[in-house]
Amino acid sequence: MSDLGAKIRRERKALGLTLKEFADLVRTSKATLQRVETGAKSPSIALLTEISHICRKPIDTFIHEVPRDFYEIDAVEQKSIVTKGSEIKIICPYGLISRDIVVNYFKGKPGAHVEPHQDEGYEWIYVLRGSCIVEYETKVFRFKRGDAFFYDARKTHSYEILTPFESIRISVRA
Repeated sequence: MSDLGAKIRRERKALGLTLKEFADLVRTSKATLQRVETGAKSPSIALLTEISHICRKPIDTFIHEVPRDFYEIDAVEQKSIVTKGSEIKIICPYGLISRDIVVNYFKGKPGAHVEPHQDEGYEWIYVLRGSCIVEYETKVFRFKRGDAFFYDARKTHSYEILTPFESIRISVRA
């Protein structure tokens, strides 16, 4: 609700009303409405009900965030986790597609190894370059450029990079 006041201001201006005219219609003072629009004060439920009535909009119009149609995440904003032999760059953070989905770019050097572990949910990996060995439970798989694989990450898995390696990974929390 961080921009609740800004949403109220946009709706007031869309109606072509001054702060005083709108305050009179919603039965509050100009000063109170100004504090609401600037975010200095939260409106009461009664005031928000009046505002939504005058604007002819449901209350949740003011409360819920409206998703944008286009997002840009430049390289500086992409967080990285760097270890001795690898780098994971978060290219689509949790919450952008869904609160349960993250997309990573992974880059590894030959010999880099991740010990057996378990994660939340499921993972899908597409190999952009190089090759690796993945141990999944008791099975061993070898993947190369162009291969893709999907697995239940809640089960024990590990990997070892064989040649300079790059991949895209989509993780979905279960």
